[in-house]
Amino acid sequence: MSYRPSSARRQQTSINPITGEKIDYSKKVHFIKDQTIPIIPSLDLSGVNDSDRQPPPSAKQYHGSARPGSAHGGVNARLGSHRPESRAYGNFDHQQAIYTNRHGNILQNTQYDLNPDRVPSMDIQIVPPPRPVSSRSQRALSTRLPDSVRPAMILDGNSGFTPRTPFISSINSPIDEFQLAWLESGNHQDSLKKVAAEEKNEQRKHELMTEQVLSDQLSRYVLSDLEQEDERHKPITIQQQPRRNLDRRMHNTKVKTSTSLTENLLSKRIRFSCRILTRDGKDALRDLFGFYFMLDRTLAVYEYRILGKRSNALPLIPRGQYVHLSGYNQGQPYTLFDFYHGAHIDFETRSIMSLPESVCHRTKLTISIISINEEEKQTLLLDGVQDVKRREILYAIKHPYSTEQLEHQRYLADIYQLTRPQIKQRALIVYTSLAAFYRKRANINHDEKDTICICEKEDLLSGLHEYKIHLSAGHFAYVWSHMTIQGEANEFLNLLFGELNEKRFAQVIKAYSKLDPSKTGYTDMDTMKKFVNLYGHPYAIQHHLSDEKLWTHFCDTFRFALHYPHVSYSEFLNVYEGLNISVDQDDDFIHLVNNTWNI
Repeated sequence: MSYRPSSARRQQTSINPITGEKIDYSKKVHFIKDQTIPIIPSLDLSGVNDSDRQPPPSAKQYHGSARPGSAHGGVNARLGSHRPESRAYGNFDHQQAIYTNRHGNILQNTQYDLNPDRVPSMDIQIVPPPRPVSSRSQRALSTRLPDSVRPAMILDGNSGFTPRTPFISSINSPIDEFQLAWLESGNHQDSLKKVAAEEKNEQRKHELMTEQVLSDQLSRYVLSDLEQEDERHKPITIQQQPRRNLDRRMHNTKVKTSTSLTENLLSKRIRFSCRILTRDGKDALRDLFGFYFMLDRTLAVYEYRILGKRSNALPLIPRGQYVHLSGYNQGQPYTLFDFYHGAHIDFETRSIMSLPESVCHRTKLTISIISINEEEKQTLLLDGVQDVKRREILYAIKHPYSTEQLEHQRYLADIYQLTRPQIKQRALIVYTSLAAFYRKRANINHDEKDTICICEKEDLLSGLHEYKIHLSAGHFAYVWSHMTIQGEANEFLNLLFGELNEKRFAQVIKAYSKLDPSKTGYTDMDTMKKFVNLYGHPYAIQHHLSDEKLWTHFCDTFRFALHYPHVSYSEFLNVYEGLNISVDQDDDFIHLVNNTWNI
């Protein structure tokens, strides 16, 4: 049987197997070409307006049918459909404005009044989309300036911003008013975000420094162990062995001794950030961090330095066991309870040979702890402690200050309540003028540029009388008796008006680090002009002052400096110690410093 391929041409006819009907595919489907049947017109909206309540003219040819495909004419009739129209849901007559059911009867309460005068026309207003706000306008909108002094660009329209009460309305001094005006510009939230980002960078830096300190500690004591000297004191014997069997090390050094440390032994430690308490800019700018090891109650302090592109941890105070130099625990070694935020640790300089020359001339070196991880401290103290003593340790952690320290803080708080209200409206000008007054009265060797300003008791009292600051004899005697260095003017001002807390002090240090990158302890007005944010000052934004007058007003703040236009670190710190009295909130003070120096 031969195979015959099927034709590629489609069959023209076929037979239905059920009905036997012959279907011819060659014939095309012809629709009814009745020109009398109306065709559905296109939708015309040109005549539609707000008051047009009548149905369009094209709706009349459907003879009251709500759907075009009705029996009276429409798509069904045009296509020759035999399906009858269903009136199950009723129809709406556009001419009479009534509803009828499927039997054609008018339904009750379905007649509507389409009188356009009865229903008012809808008032539709097209609201344009909001215009994009520029970054400059956003910064201006975020300021705290009152509407009366805002730039004109943010007064066009309702900004929806409710300004706070003007901060500088009660300031009497023009110098104070100029410096505090930086609070009224810029974005406070941006300043806080920058501080949070810097804290993360500090955490990464500390982790890097921890690795370098551990490697230094693990290798240092192996090389300096006394067991390394035993091999050197043995008598030298002539070895008769071949040369290849001899010990070919350059020096006889043991890799590990019996008393050498391991990383596991040094794992029980705590890290803290600290700074030197001094008015010398060279030492105040040192970035320090310390380690306390629970293994043998030893303490070490390192300095973070960047040499080229590499960061190093250089030892400032070598690891050793140090004791209290004063107070109730005098002569006892430091314990982990002595390390908390704001604690002061004292060292005798004569027993430390690695200190810089700027510190060696003092009898005592004091460091202040800036930050410490309290969770790690609690974990180390509670490790292996019984439940009976656990409550006592937790109480000691939460209350680190002694009774004497708490009484001292309460007494100083009473002094602050007496002195601060007297100069709050002119704090900056009074504080800096007092500092300049005491520098002129003090016995200072200007060639050595000594930062210690020691005055007599009569000079301190005359300065208070000169600037009309009233202080009782008992309060003055208390301040005089609690000074670390008798007659030191800067310490006297700190005890009298309060000092910067660590959070505020850190921002001031960052600002001064930009002005003195070489850490010389001095800067000048030309360097300040490069970094100060004069164009972000409200007077510049509002075009109240020219650039020359803005710079003149800024220079007036530092004219109290002893070697003007050169400004020392101590004099720079006096400016923000005065502003510290006027600004109550820490966030406002941080924004003031950041906005002034573009930090």
